[in-house]
Amino acid sequence: MSKEADRPAVVVRGTMRTIEYAVCANGSMPAKEFIEGLDESDQRKLAVLLRRMAEHGSVPNREQFKHVQGKLFEFKKHQIRVFSVRDGDCCILTNGYKKKEDRLRPAKIRQAERIMGEHLARAQRGQEGGRE
Repeated sequence: MSKEADRPAVVVRGTMRTIEYAVCANGSMPAKEFIEGLDESDQRKLAVLLRRMAEHGSVPNREQFKHVQGKLFEFKKHQIRVFSVRDGDCCILTNGYKKKEDRLRPAKIRQAERIMGEHLARAQRGQEGGRE
């Protein structure tokens, strides 16, 4: 596997934070695939929210960025949900979905946690490989 494949995929870099896509063990980026699958209007709405986080370090509307559980947060714009984990000055996007029911689906939370585990394991292996 090349070093290029191990680099994080930056969504937006701002003055306060960097937003990146999590990379799974197989090299896929579920959050990127989800966002690119949205219609253009929804992509723009989400991009505004992500840029606000990158530039200001927070989102003033608590309903648009909120804690889910543990280290997991979610960006929310209408029915669009994108899970993330904060790592220092970085927000790492794991996966997303369109919420159609009132309750948050536990399977989506488990998926986000699995993706984050794979991403962190890849990052750890990349750091160890760089020390050789």
